Amino acid sequence: MMRDRRRLLRVCTAGRGVTRAMVIALAAGTLAASEALSVFLRPLPAQPAPVATGVLTPPSGSRVRAGFVVRPDTVEVGDPFTLIVTVVVPDGARIEWPTIDDTTAVVVMRAPTTVVQEAMRAGGRTERASYALAAWNVGALPIGLADAVVRYGSTTMRIPLADARVLVKSVLPGDTTLHTPKPARDLFQRVVPWWQQWWPALAVVAGLALLWWIWRRRRRRGAGGARESLDPYRRALHDFDRLDRLALVGAGERGRAVALAIDVLRGYLAARSPDATLSRTSVELVDATAGDDRVPHAQLRALLTDGDGVKFAGQQLSDARAHELTGAARAIVEHVEGAERARRAAEAAARAAAERAEREARQAHEDEARRASRRPKTGAT
Repeated sequence: MMRDRRRLLRVCTAGRGVTRAMVIALAAGTLAASEALSVFLRPLPAQPAPVATGVLTPPSGSRVRAGFVVRPDTVEVGDPFTLIVTVVVPDGARIEWPTIDDTTAVVVMRAPTTVVQEAMRAGGRTERASYALAAWNVGALPIGLADAVVRYGSTTMRIPLADARVLVKSVLPGDTTLHTPKPARDLFQRVVPWWQQWWPALAVVAGLALLWWIWRRRRRRGAGGARESLDPYRRALHDFDRLDRLALVGAGERGRAVALAIDVLRGYLAARSPDATLSRTSVELVDATAGDDRVPHAQLRALLTDGDGVKFAGQQLSDARAHELTGAARAIVEHVEGAERARRAAEAAARAAAERAEREARQAHEDEARRASRRPKTGAT
């Protein structure tokens, strides 16, 4: 500074031919430039820092100034806090800001680092880096940032950040026995599908439906068993009676009444004769029963012919004709049943006669044997 003043004095003495105003302006500009340059050439005097505020002092004679502050300086476990690092560097300098990449450390980053730059009037610039952090332990914890690196041309300078700390206080009571831990929480709220919420009700409904189906099936099977246990003739009469109760002829469904009556007749004949199966056509049924003396062939042929005309040709019938055809079907059943009963009676009589003859022959043989046993033997005294 003394050298600058002496140089200014010599300039003022030598400038006799220059006006006084120009000398004064030149002297003031030279003094201002020298003072601005001294800002970067000499270190700033250390200033007292507040609590949780750090001032980084680079080597003596450097042109870099740095400092940091932690806001707030005291937090609880998991609470967010901010570390702000401010560095003043000359124009053209580049700063490499460190980061915390270890997610398992006691102090972790909550967001990327934010850097803001501001220009200075006396030259140079100010860079301010904001770190959004969170601590997961208690006590005075070091933040754990590496050194910031300033590169200016071929010169490299490190700014230590190891002194940055934060105070984390405990949330436990003074007596740890009074501390009641909270229950663990799920990472994500569980979404229960609707079918898991309603499956008990659906299971009950399905069980009831299964029981109802089993009961209905057994009921039908019982009704079918009772139906099968009936004699073919009784079953045919039962079906004819049901057909009469339906009164299809009176309802105008004469063709349907005749077709159902013929179906009852065919079912009866299939039960009485192995050859009269339900799969046969009308002509085949007549031919199959041709050798059966129980069946009235002329009446059966006429009835089946009229029935085919009604079912396949759409033949129209009067009420009287419909009653006549249904009665003919019942009459054929009665005729076959009568012949069947006569045949059974004849077979029973023949069987009884054969058994009686057999008994009489056996009795005669036994009588002859007894008489033979009572005769005196030849030569007996």
